[in-house]
Amino acid sequence: MIVLQSCKEEELVVTPKQFQIEGSKIIQNSNPIQLIGANSFHVFSSGSTDMNSWNIDIAREFIGNIKETPVTGNAIQDSNGSYLYSLQRIIDDNRINKRITILCAFGWNGQKVTEFTGKSPAQTSWWTDYKTKLALWATQFKDQEDVWIEVWNEPYRFDRADGFTDTVWMSDMSELVTTVRATGNTNILIIPCAEQGQDESIIINKGADFLKNKTNILFDIHAYEKWLLDDEITINNRLDALKKANLPIIFGETAPLNAGALMNPKLFLDIIYNRSLSVCAWVWKNDENDTDALLTKAGLPNDNNNNNWGTTFKNLSLRARKP
Repeated sequence: MIVLQSCKEEELVVTPKQFQIEGSKIIQNSNPIQLIGANSFHVFSSGSTDMNSWNIDIAREFIGNIKETPVTGNAIQDSNGSYLYSLQRIIDDNRINKRITILCAFGWNGQKVTEFTGKSPAQTSWWTDYKTKLALWATQFKDQEDVWIEVWNEPYRFDRADGFTDTVWMSDMSELVTTVRATGNTNILIIPCAEQGQDESIIINKGADFLKNKTNILFDIHAYEKWLLDDEITINNRLDALKKANLPIIFGETAPLNAGALMNPKLFLDIIYNRSLSVCAWVWKNDENDTDALLTKAGLPNDNNNNNWGTTFKNLSLRARKP
């Protein structure tokens, strides 16, 4: 993809896009890249310099109160009593540290009942209002290529008990893409898989159709028990199916604990690394009492009863192929 820019002499100068999707690859400055990221809470405490020592490429930002989080300006206190930094301030700080920002829509108003995970987007009471906010995001960041938007976090129930069909996913996700693209935003746009993010069959079945007449789309798969409890052969077979379909993917979340027993992500991460795929950890947080936190309170890798999760992911990030 290229951008045509008008110069003073009214000539057209062709400027390559810095980030784009080509086939199954994430491209930066014409080169395929592997990105290693972490989910983060900078909306509550802006500043990502501490990620530099791990060479973190992406901050996938938790936005849990889309309704009130300011797009620009100073921090505010929301109706839940939390202080929220503006999206532009978060992005500016990530950019200073040469970090891509993924803005991810986790929740509507900061209340548990309006968390996006497990919900059918078009059936929510805030669907129309959310699309208005999404368009506002898209307009603000359309000329900032290092800002990618994930349109929804973990849609539809894990067991498909809500009447979910592939057609529903196609309709909802296409409407969200249209909402963003109508603003003129051509940045990379991230589309989640079904079954609360862990089911890749939806994109194997419908991904090629979904990508028709769309550009810069990246699919997000979450690797918890439906991936981490599989053996090496099965994981590779699933990834081979995605490769055969030529689908651009990122694993937007993985961690040792989700809804069940403790898991070990190391095998999965080693496979991902060897395939040059991109992945983000859940979660960049200083709390050794949280099994999924990457850091202790002191800022060291958190290996507390979690299969050495902190050290495992730090080692992955430091050895991964960098832009």
